[in-house]
Amino acid sequence: MSSEERLIALLRPFLRLLPADAELPMDAELGRLGLDSLQSIDLLMALEQEFGVTIPDEKITVESFATPANVLALVS
Repeated sequence: MSSEERLIALLRPFLRLLPADAELPMDAELGRLGLDSLQSIDLLMALEQEFGVTIPDEKITVESFATPANVLALVS
């Protein structure tokens, strides 16, 4: 499974407004799909665990969690 596929699988549970059968484009606006600031914290922890990385505080911004592509850049 590629990093992109792993990320999409990890993101889906956080996106309550994304229909289960809908594709998640890498440029989708995660906030419009239901990701809020509290969920971003849970997502951050899940990302660090799934990808075996530690994301520095200075890289944790609203923009970092705006799209799947931005989130992937955090863990790449």
